[in-house]
Amino acid sequence: MAFSGQRICRLAEEAAETPDPEASLETLTTLRAELAEFERQQVARALSAGRSFGTIAKAMGVSRQAVHRRFKDLAKGPRRSEMAPSPEVRLAVEYANREAKALGARRLVPAHVLLGILRAGDRRGAAALTAAGIELADCRKAVPLSDGGDLDLRGLLAESVQTARRDGRDRIDIEHVLRAAVAGDHPTVTSTLAGLGVAPADVLRQLDDASSEEPDYLEA
Repeated sequence: MAFSGQRICRLAEEAAETPDPEASLETLTTLRAELAEFERQQVARALSAGRSFGTIAKAMGVSRQAVHRRFKDLAKGPRRSEMAPSPEVRLAVEYANREAKALGARRLVPAHVLLGILRAGDRRGAAALTAAGIELADCRKAVPLSDGGDLDLRGLLAESVQTARRDGRDRIDIEHVLRAAVAGDHPTVTSTLAGLGVAPADVLRQLDDASSEEPDYLEA
């Protein structure tokens, strides 16, 4: 189960079981915020799968305009002739930025992207990291405070483009970003995985398994 899903289940249980109504209401407030995050993740997943804003709006029971207004940042087009990142990649980068700031990092580096992928909870990248034995809380503790001269996000995305092209794709998906981060020469990722006792080959193997088992759902 994805990180948000775990929190939602735990918070709902806490709200239902606490005898103090005020404490229950406070928990419900936190739960609503977590549900909003989970909704954003599912919209990113649907957009990455090729669903339209209209289709998503119908599933949510709201207008297309309302959905587009709330989530248009997940579906921005590429700049100039650049290869576009999928909505799930955009969300993972958004989370990576939040994680980097929370850790007091000077800039966003590939190790923070691992955190973003785990937090976004997609069914390939995050699933591969989890299957390799990496949990978000532990990964946060293992990320080095120093960037170790690693590439910034732009450099990692440039490597991800090459990975996507080798895969015959016309956009950057989570799996391409994760492969570039793990298989490349990235000191912060190497240090993080070493601190967790996980070999890069283990992550790549799990990613291969996840990619072969999870179908491409790009058609509605």
